[in-house]
Amino acid sequence: MKEVYIVKKGDTLTKIAKQNGLTVKELKNLNHLNNPNKIAIGQKINLRKDKVLGFQALLLENDRVAIKGLNYRFEFKNGCVVGKTGEDGLTKQIMTETPFDEVRIFVERLDKSVKEIAKVTSGYGNKLVTLVSPSIKLEAITQDHPNLKQGEIPQKKEKTKPIYDPNAKQPATIDKKELGAKVTNTKTEDHKPVVKVEGDIPELSFLGEYVGGEITKLDIEQAAAELRCEPGLIYAIARQESASSSFIKINDKTVPTILYERHKFSEFTKHSYDKLYHDISGRAYKRARKNKKGFWVENKTGELVSENDVYGSSGVSQYRRLVKAYQLDQDAALKACSWGKFQIMGFNFKNAGFGTVNDFVKAMCKSDAEHIKAFLKFAKSNKLLLQGLRNKDYKKIAQGHNGDNWRSINPDYPTNIEIFYKNYTNNNKTEK
Repeated sequence: MKEVYIVKKGDTLTKIAKQNGLTVKELKNLNHLNNPNKIAIGQKINLRKDKVLGFQALLLENDRVAIKGLNYRFEFKNGCVVGKTGEDGLTKQIMTETPFDEVRIFVERLDKSVKEIAKVTSGYGNKLVTLVSPSIKLEAITQDHPNLKQGEIPQKKEKTKPIYDPNAKQPATIDKKELGAKVTNTKTEDHKPVVKVEGDIPELSFLGEYVGGEITKLDIEQAAAELRCEPGLIYAIARQESASSSFIKINDKTVPTILYERHKFSEFTKHSYDKLYHDISGRAYKRARKNKKGFWVENKTGELVSENDVYGSSGVSQYRRLVKAYQLDQDAALKACSWGKFQIMGFNFKNAGFGTVNDFVKAMCKSDAEHIKAFLKFAKSNKLLLQGLRNKDYKKIAQGHNGDNWRSINPDYPTNIEIFYKNYTNNNKTEK
């Protein structure tokens, strides 16, 4: 069966339903049609229930690691589905009757009791709901105390020496095959049972130290002279790529603005982590916004999308993704981000004048001055971008900076560059 039917002259909803083995009522529900007698030529009519009324949940622990093997139950109008989450934390997909149906989600606790964790309206689109637990699930086996007789209880005041010094800084978790807490049964020197729990330790030491310093008008003019283009074009790219700021604060550390690209990490790691960690490895994120109800909807289509599948907000959320990816593959994670004022991708480190991606990242952490130095070398190595700058060709600038798929990334890029260029030029004419 086709997924979508395009209405032609002479079509009626009854005719379309009959041709595709559906009822008029089903088409009304699938397409949110109040009046079945009002359809227009060229209108898209959804035919497949799983593409419009599909519902699925992703269950994650507090550290955003997938909860696998968790028993769950969905209750909804005219239906009840039970199952167990897969290795990736995903449930089965269900189909509701209408987009207004409420889905109640239950999970089984360790003591086999059942808890309702969410009520969600199905809505339109193939919805994936992400639910994050407030705690972390650990599985361990209790063992007998060697110095106790049967029935005796260990003294409550007896102190257990920690396996790790709680005051000592532990090395970061890197190059793991799987993320999440690791539980090991071990013993103390006097043979008392201990459960060792090792969690993931985030790493930010790969970031260099911030020195500071904003790009000045003189910096822009000197860069333009070196590239033989107008200063307004360099300003326009910087304005487009880092509208608010090229640096942000995370706790007490100043770090460069980044954008994490999931599809690039997937590409550089040969798709090794797509199944277990599809929030950071998989297809390209979608550009989306939140609607009035707080759900993410795709900019192009207006369809509901999962929070894990959108670029989301800038700032800390991008670093959360980077840190998680860095624990799996350091180089791939750094290459998968765009950095700083001109948002140069990490995999372009050589074109930006650096021997390694780590050297590139450390430079990006220092100052805006380092950003413009890297951009100069990147632009000189990029024939298409350089042509666009010298000929004031906004589309070539978009293609040179963002690649052949720039239209799918941001179709307004050339228009924005032109607007920012004119603003800069007009403001500087006024100053003169």
